[in-house]
Amino acid sequence: MTSESGSAPATSRNVWEFYETRSETDRSSLSEQERGILAILDLRQEVASGGFDSYFRYGGGNTAEEALRALPVFLGNDWEDVLREAMSVLGEPYPTDIDVRELRLEEAGAEERLSLLDRRVGVLEGTSDSDARLSAALAEIRG
Repeated sequence: MTSESGSAPATSRNVWEFYETRSETDRSSLSEQERGILAILDLRQEVASGGFDSYFRYGGGNTAEEALRALPVFLGNDWEDVLREAMSVLGEPYPTDIDVRELRLEEAGAEERLSLLDRRVGVLEGTSDSDARLSAALAEIRG
């Protein structure tokens, strides 16, 4: 179903469909806002699957800095605070290389700290309709 403008209505399904079609492709042709939404979805997907440890060890962590910039715009400061705290486990500057992140995770021994942050993300997921908010933002961006 589409609206009079021809675009699909903003549903939570839309944002994940967008993610599925764009998550493994080159994102350089997308707007900064679209890349930010994808980075947030990288974060949410990986943390839901295996926690921050998994997020940082795999490709999702490659977009952490982009997610950090986008979170206050699309989901709020509480989300930004959790990601910033998780990223701080890896030290400054944030390592963009997966191998360096993995090494720093091993050195930091931060399993308990990251586990607490995983739970905070769970609370945020349960208290805000992130899918609807991101879908509405995506619909507005894409016109």
